[in-house]
Amino acid sequence: MRKTFFVLSVLLVLTMVSAPLFAGGGSQSGGSQAARTRELKLAHFGAESHASHTAAIQFAQNVERRTNGAIKIVIYPNNTLGGPPEILEQLLMGVVDMSLSGQDQIAKHVPLFDTVAIPFSTDGYEHMDRILDGPFLAWAKPEVEKKGAIMLSSWEWGFRQITNSRHPILVPEDLQGLKIRTPPAMSYQAAMEALGANVQTIDFSELVMAMRSGVVDGQENPIPTIYDLKLYESQKYITIVNYLYSSMVHLVSKNVWDSLTAEQQRIIAEESDSSRLLMRKLIRDQEATQIADMRSMGIQIDSPPLKPFQDKMGPAHDKIRANVGADNFNRWMEMARATR
Repeated sequence: MRKTFFVLSVLLVLTMVSAPLFAGGGSQSGGSQAARTRELKLAHFGAESHASHTAAIQFAQNVERRTNGAIKIVIYPNNTLGGPPEILEQLLMGVVDMSLSGQDQIAKHVPLFDTVAIPFSTDGYEHMDRILDGPFLAWAKPEVEKKGAIMLSSWEWGFRQITNSRHPILVPEDLQGLKIRTPPAMSYQAAMEALGANVQTIDFSELVMAMRSGVVDGQENPIPTIYDLKLYESQKYITIVNYLYSSMVHLVSKNVWDSLTAEQQRIIAEESDSSRLLMRKLIRDQEATQIADMRSMGIQIDSPPLKPFQDKMGPAHDKIRANVGADNFNRWMEMARATR
């Protein structure tokens, strides 16, 4: 079923871009401006109310303004052109020009990205910033380019928390037997299994329906995602554990990148950096407000001691090390140590 959907989505997008690449949206109205406007498609999985979309809008507006209309970024949010795996595949195929892809999806093509999600390996947002913007970018960027994409910057999804509809989770034992949804990503699954959960893999595009229908007992995601998707309507218990970090990575097709002028590349890179900072600020500023708002609705939100959860991560770390390779695992842990 998913393969059929992917094929159909690719055919749809190919139909949409069958006109010459430099025609852009303005080509239908004619005029000299339309003739020199290039339209690039940026797809992502965030909802239109999510900080990722706000940051994407800023990126698109600033690129268009600074290129004097030569480049117009058209944004497709909320899985409009397919789920996260399909969007990344379309980008690597050259059908989509840009994407904001989760590091867990990129890891399927560049395994070192799974190191970002080593549970409890960092001390918080500022520590993660130092890693992602420094040694990790230098490490990952050439590997992504080998796959046909340019890595511009790491935006943000956030530190992930656990929600459920059954009872408070205050110690790892409270997860025993609970059916917890995770993305189809090895690190997330390994961590939840190490905590005793019955892991259920469900695509992001099906997350809301799975929660509403009670197919699973709970899930894990950053606070802004829980809030924007209104998962609290069916998930009355939220546990703040910051067990794992996930990012949105701003990618552009290498073929598209190579076809841009040096000045256009510079503008796009600078505006990606600017929107990276905006999204991080929005995510972090919103978390406290969103937690307070959910508490006012009667949602129970707990912040238990983390050590019992951290002490359970041995099996998860072993699985991640085996999956990404000992050298990659050790390299991430050394970067974390050096930037702590």
